[in-house]
Amino acid sequence: MHWLTIVCIFFIPSIVNSRCIMQTVYRKTKVNNNATAPHHEYDDADVAADRLVNIIKELADGIRSKGKANIKHQLALPDNQFLMNMLFLAIPARALAELTPEKKRLLNRVRSRARFFDNVRENGGVLNSAEVASLLGVSKVTVKKKKDTGKLLALEYDGEFIYPAFQFTDDESKGEKGVLRGVTEILFHLNHVSGVMQYGFFVQKRNVLDHRLPEGQEFTVIDLLREGVSDDKLQQIIRLAKLFGTQDAA
Repeated sequence: MHWLTIVCIFFIPSIVNSRCIMQTVYRKTKVNNNATAPHHEYDDADVAADRLVNIIKELADGIRSKGKANIKHQLALPDNQFLMNMLFLAIPARALAELTPEKKRLLNRVRSRARFFDNVRENGGVLNSAEVASLLGVSKVTVKKKKDTGKLLALEYDGEFIYPAFQFTDDESKGEKGVLRGVTEILFHLNHVSGVMQYGFFVQKRNVLDHRLPEGQEFTVIDLLREGVSDDKLQQIIRLAKLFGTQDAA
């Protein structure tokens, strides 16, 4: 289920009041009784759209009534995270109080999921299986096989698999058949963790790689792969991959 759908299920019943419903009923009655009205029939989609507009207006009014506190830094956030934070800011406390512990836990997971995919977008976005097939010059079946055998990094999203774009390259000096050199080898040693954790390994900021980088110099594994890695440096990365997610992780 999409994260925004879950949010709507949680909160919309708590914030819709009788004024919203009466406005939509009044509009429907007015259109039905107006002989000069356009031929467009006021249907359930119109009722839903009007109701949504009223809900959004009510939420926006709630944000305005809270003043400027905690607003400015929200404006720089990606859309998904901005929407989630604004909902929490605008929704009455009573609506949050009505949530069961189970729904609160699920909502926290929804917020974390939204932040995670915002991070994915900031790191180059994703491609679907058809786009990957076109990029690599193979079939979608081959893409699935590469995913299933751990040769491509894939993330599950709403029942489908998507592929972080950073693992692909058209630079033949740094890649092999469209994939950055080292990605497949590293993934082989990350098969003990989930796709989300595998993604985290590639984008996590680090400042130590076998103590051979200048102290304080930050990098990610993806940064190193994009620059092109020597066999020696790739082995250092693989060492980190083997330990990743364990108590002995470096």
